[in-house]
Amino acid sequence: MRTEPAGGTIPATKQQADIPRAAYWLAMLPPLFWSGNFLIARLMREAIPPVQMSFWRWSLALLILAPFCWRPIASSWPRIRSNLPFLALLGAIGVTAFNCFVYAALRYTPVANAALVNSLLPVVTFTLAYLILKQGLTQRQFAGIALSLCGAVLVICRGDPRMLLSVALNRGDILVFAGMSCWALYTVLIRWRPAGLPPMAFLGMTVFFGVLFHLPAVAWEYAAQGGFRLTMATAGALIYFAVFPSILAYIFWNRSVTALGPGRTGMFMHLLPPTSAVLGFMVLGEQIAWFHFAGFAIIVLGIWLVTSAPRKA
Repeated sequence: MRTEPAGGTIPATKQQADIPRAAYWLAMLPPLFWSGNFLIARLMREAIPPVQMSFWRWSLALLILAPFCWRPIASSWPRIRSNLPFLALLGAIGVTAFNCFVYAALRYTPVANAALVNSLLPVVTFTLAYLILKQGLTQRQFAGIALSLCGAVLVICRGDPRMLLSVALNRGDILVFAGMSCWALYTVLIRWRPAGLPPMAFLGMTVFFGVLFHLPAVAWEYAAQGGFRLTMATAGALIYFAVFPSILAYIFWNRSVTALGPGRTGMFMHLLPPTSAVLGFMVLGEQIAWFHFAGFAIIVLGIWLVTSAPRKA
């Protein structure tokens, strides 16, 4: 697995200079894809049961990935074999648990509640990074986290903080928090991706284990609720799920974590509320108001404070 470079800690300024600008742009794309994922999953919640929605999403993704993954997997098999438990753990928490929890939650909780709980992801990610990786925080990063969280809350409560008083937790909110915690743990653990393992081999094995761990839950859900009809709408939704929030989002997210670190990358999840608002306007005709623009500006400022701050040794 990855270890710290020999010869001491790399200076913070040198670490900051070594980060390519493309890593920041890549980190912005997964929240956009996941906003579309939330929107379509909410629209299709009555048509496709949640576990089957997640299972077929990732089965299609694995089918698409297979031609690109089998050669890297075959050439790296000795390294993969020695890291199978770690890869299985990543598939279980980052693919199976995270997605099943979120899709199940969207059947019970309003979008506002789900977005509010998901806005806690950077806080949980930084906490786990501190506990597991011993990754410290500067005062500037604390300020950036608080600022971006305030921007997300501003969007969620539609410019009226009193709306937060009417938000009541339900089992959907608990499921969202469980899924978000799984994703935060996945984000931290992929910093220990086996050194020398090609990215496509890593992704292919993670998705394979994720699909595998779906099977018991799919069998239980099918016995309890039955299946779903394959129509143009359900097929289109599953294809979107497989390509954008699955393959592309995970590739971009993994590369961003490698370049930026788990805490900094997690900050970009605060882009979910404003991007969801834009997609709601484009797809559902929902109105965009002043608080969307204000919240987005505050979120971007908070992300800048965190990502531009030198990493604390």
